[in-house]
Amino acid sequence: MDGRAAEYLATARRRVAMGDVDAAGILYFAAPYRWLEELFTGWLKDAGHPVSAMLRSQVACPCVASAATYLAPLSLDDEITLTLQPSSIGTTSFAVTAEARRVDDGAVAVRATGWHVWAAFDGPDHPNISPQVLPGWLQSELTSIELTQPCISERSRVSPDAQLT
Repeated sequence: MDGRAAEYLATARRRVAMGDVDAAGILYFAAPYRWLEELFTGWLKDAGHPVSAMLRSQVACPCVASAATYLAPLSLDDEITLTLQPSSIGTTSFAVTAEARRVDDGAVAVRATGWHVWAAFDGPDHPNISPQVLPGWLQSELTSIELTQPCISERSRVSPDAQLT
């Protein structure tokens, strides 16, 4: 990794909880987005830039697109490790990707990507939002970790008549 200090922006270990599954006891499709947000905002706080402070300063990095890919089943009480890596870095935007891996067999179960734009805004009563160049601290943090591939839509490769197996 060309001398980089860390492999991930953030890591966590968790158990798939009741709130993460549907009535059938399998992963609810939106749960990985919550995990992504928890890793991302936790990383921002650990980097010294909590979202609350950003908002008070009238800057933020809203998510403008997201995608998730479900690669292996997850069920209630499965133990997983979560990792967060940058997946693209532009002038005013960036993406981060979270990966959930089952602890018991190491299988990658889910990947979720959020694309963000660094922006300034006029305050809560004025919705004028304008993209800004990524601040130096953010650029430095993102470039300190190896990029991973963002999630892409698999829909184009799935027949509308495909059967679940």
